[in-house]
Amino acid sequence: MRVSRRLFAVLAAVLCLLAAPSCPAQAAELFGVRQDGREIAAGDIAGWKLVYFGYTNCPDICPISLQSMGQALDVLGPVGERITPVFVTVDPERDTPGVVAEYVGYFHPRMVGLSPHPDQLATLAAQWRVKYARVELKDKNSYSVDHTAAIFLADPSGAIVGRYPHDLDGGALAERIRASMLAR
Repeated sequence: MRVSRRLFAVLAAVLCLLAAPSCPAQAAELFGVRQDGREIAAGDIAGWKLVYFGYTNCPDICPISLQSMGQALDVLGPVGERITPVFVTVDPERDTPGVVAEYVGYFHPRMVGLSPHPDQLATLAAQWRVKYARVELKDKNSYSVDHTAAIFLADPSGAIVGRYPHDLDGGALAERIRASMLAR
């Protein structure tokens, strides 16, 4: 009798794991100041969103991730046209809307750049489960920002349905996005 209860518990746990989505579908909003200087409100970016949190002074990870996002949207063709790429800065002190506008222009013509206010950034980070921290460098006038390096896919309801590694190339990212969208 004891073995069958233990076996039942193990089977129940396995079934729960199999039924659980690979990425918890939590609701997440986007807000802040767009690259054109307009304040964005909840729901202003409708439809599917491919979102990356980073900063414009990032030496390598951020530009590579944003390049992969742009390439993935192009590889996806008509499906990619249904997705809005979004860059959210984790360094609003330096990344003004003008700076963000120039930066996102390098990666995709439809990319939306957001500079949240510091209190908005804390809320966004909590909703998207993103971590960020300012790191002072030896040069007292300089700093970097450590941050979560993941690319997120949110469905039209705002549910996060995909979280992808930053180091995927455009083709591999496109495959993951397509699979996540088909699973919906």
